[in-house]
Amino acid sequence: MSEPINVDEEFFRSWMQEIYSEAQVREGFHESMFTERICEFLVDEAVVENYTICAYRKSSSGLKVDAYNYDPEDGALDIFITDFHSSCDRLSNTAISSAVKRAVRFFERSLGSDFYTGMEESHPAYELARLIYDYSSSVTKIRFLLISNAFLSSRATGVDIEGPEGFQTVFEVWDLGRIRRIEQSARAREDVVIDFEEGGGKGLPCLPASGVGNYQSYLIVMPGRLIASLYDKYGERLLEQNVRTFLQFRSKVNKGIRNTIINEPSMFFAYNNGITATADEVVISNDSGMNITSVRNLQIVNGGQTTASLYAEMKKSKNPLDDVFVQVKLSVIPDDDSEVVVPKISEYANTQNKVSAADFFSNHPFHLRVESISRRLWAPAPEGTNQDTHWYYERVRGQFLNAQAHLTDSKKRKFLIENPRSQMFTKTDLAKYEVAWSGAPHLVSLGAQKNFVKFAEGVAREWEKSEEGFNDTWYKDLISKALIYRSIDKQVMKQPWYGGYKANIVAYTVGVLASRVREARMEFNLEQVWRLQRVPDDLMSLLLELAEIVNHTIQDTPLGITNVTEYCKREQCWKAVLEAIPNLPRSIDSWVLGRAAAKQRVKEARQERKIDNGIEAQTWVLGKGGSYWQSVLDWNVREQVLAGRDISILAVAAKIPVKIPTERQCIALVEIVERAKDEGFFE
Repeated sequence: MSEPINVDEEFFRSWMQEIYSEAQVREGFHESMFTERICEFLVDEAVVENYTICAYRKSSSGLKVDAYNYDPEDGALDIFITDFHSSCDRLSNTAISSAVKRAVRFFERSLGSDFYTGMEESHPAYELARLIYDYSSSVTKIRFLLISNAFLSSRATGVDIEGPEGFQTVFEVWDLGRIRRIEQSARAREDVVIDFEEGGGKGLPCLPASGVGNYQSYLIVMPGRLIASLYDKYGERLLEQNVRTFLQFRSKVNKGIRNTIINEPSMFFAYNNGITATADEVVISNDSGMNITSVRNLQIVNGGQTTASLYAEMKKSKNPLDDVFVQVKLSVIPDDDSEVVVPKISEYANTQNKVSAADFFSNHPFHLRVESISRRLWAPAPEGTNQDTHWYYERVRGQFLNAQAHLTDSKKRKFLIENPRSQMFTKTDLAKYEVAWSGAPHLVSLGAQKNFVKFAEGVAREWEKSEEGFNDTWYKDLISKALIYRSIDKQVMKQPWYGGYKANIVAYTVGVLASRVREARMEFNLEQVWRLQRVPDDLMSLLLELAEIVNHTIQDTPLGITNVTEYCKREQCWKAVLEAIPNLPRSIDSWVLGRAAAKQRVKEARQERKIDNGIEAQTWVLGKGGSYWQSVLDWNVREQVLAGRDISILAVAAKIPVKIPTERQCIALVEIVERAKDEGFFE
């Protein structure tokens, strides 16, 4: 039975209201804003890695494309087509096929040089047409993604058209109903269900390895071809929890894997460490031995290099992988425990290369710190209002919506006043602001996920050296960077010189501003932006002045490089922008601080964080109670791991509440128990 239309209409109005508001602020078209918003959503969902907006429509020829992404490493081309409606509507088979055919025609027309040469070179769609012409022989797979603000009709069966001849083609439909199901569920991602019986298969033979409480583990021998095919179909969605998703072929380990695949495929099972995987649920059949017939939300938490190597050999070298088999340890983890247990599995399993534990996980202390500050710290009310607000850090996807799920209408209104959706930001947003400001906009241009990996590596090192730098002042500066970044993003599209490449222009403008200020041995006065909660007109004028130079520079590509988006991913492009803007205008003077004043500000913030850390440690230690600390002492009697000073401090804590440890002792106790856990102590 289909859902009542009023549910769809309510979601449509709520979702589109933000599009209309954004379009009004940025003076953009509703359809363009919708395309950008959905593309961002699909990046967050790990459906696509990146995107470039290139809105192109030629009704007389039946051609239309709205965005694209090309990965030269594996030859995968994504082409987006937008189906936009001004009111809540249904998406039929006819509408789907009609829309997708326009994009297919665009691709087919682009195979001839006369098409791109007849286009305006400044239009971003020119780049797509030129890319298709230049790289068509390297394209291994085309994915056409129809994105629509209509709801898929119950009678719609999908895309029923032929893809371009000679190309492996996949069609996907992302309607508003599919997006609603993801946003309104408690899950961070759309479920991925893999059916091993599809196409007449009999499932995967498995051996039960263990089963304690809700946890089940299985041992599997999986064909290498199957692993490569699964990665080909689902991509990074299989690797979201893996700390080395993007290392791919850069280490000696990967070269060794590849050599074994090529030279000794029959020995792969013996030589390779195998794959550690998790799943939310598996279905077992005992009809002819124990077989796994389907698995829900498979995640490869260790073995990303093995997976990527098998995939590359199958796709690039056309290796059938007939003699390659891989050992797989599969653990079924209940949904409620996955955020805690899966990172630990990955941390303990990942030992091939030195990677700080759980760099990419949402429960890393860094993310917990940012979340805690974001819920506690009030941003000043902007001029003309009297409402302080929070900048809401969504540590785990879906948190923002889940926080409102069980509120009454009045409490929900209050929540949204105090936590405006426009001030919600995610891990990839945070990484974008920080990496651009650090002077690496070419890394931001790699895409949200790859940029986040680079950011996480740096944060892990900084956190290990001293976590005191991530304090309230650091957070206020982060929000100021967000305000600057988002303000440029809103204003760039309004400029008469703008023709595309917004994401690159914004990242490079922020990067050159911060870099030139640092080189002058000054610091940008971010505190001023925090107090105002906006970017004043004089600063905005300066930023747009820089943005215009950036726009011209990134499009002036060197000989042999025609694709602006790809050029922006290179350090060569960043050097060209720095050469084009050797100095900042004198109008920047009112926005900078001397190095001494900036250092004093950082020093005071670290002192405040030390005090906060002491209070937090004392609260935590006292909350554990004396019996907890006595259990640590009892454990140490058996294991003999801790030193004399540690035992003395533990003895004091074991007498809580009769004796109360000092603040310094509490800080030490936090470190002591972490060491004890590393040595095998379990709470």
